Amino acid sequence: MLTDDLLWDYADGFLEGDDKMRVDAYLRQYPEQQARLDAILREKRAFSALTLEKPNAGFAQQVMAAWAAEQAPAKAIAPVKPKGRDWILWGIAAAFGLMMLVPLWMAPAAAPAFQIPEEYIPQVQVPTFDWAGFLSSAWLRNTVLLTMAFMGLKLLDKYLQVRNLRLSGH
Repeated sequence: MLTDDLLWDYADGFLEGDDKMRVDAYLRQYPEQQARLDAILREKRAFSALTLEKPNAGFAQQVMAAWAAEQAPAKAIAPVKPKGRDWILWGIAAAFGLMMLVPLWMAPAAAPAFQIPEEYIPQVQVPTFDWAGFLSSAWLRNTVLLTMAFMGLKLLDKYLQVRNLRLSGH
């Protein structure tokens, strides 16, 4: 199956050796594909017949000046952030604090406050999970520490971004 990219490479003379021979064989086997190649060759001739114009001196500077002029009103219309505390920064700090305090708040609720009577306890072996082993595992401890470090760095990054925006006057 010939793709247009392969035919363009063939027409441009980029194919060598086996690839070129395979395309030649394919074109002999399927003459209707020759029409696609002829269309590509006509397009190449049309491109080469175009006269190239050299841009005026300072063209790039004119384009950049026009772009800057278009951007100036957009910057003037953009709302100015009020000076003061940034709510995103404080929201992230509050969420970080809550994530640290919620386990401490829920720990007493997780402990049973009463004993279950013996007649309600089934006599079958109930599968249990070793929560003490899980909560004291190095994996959990390291995961929590890495998560807290990551969130702390994100908080610091947000603070520095806000501070830099305020210092630059934007």
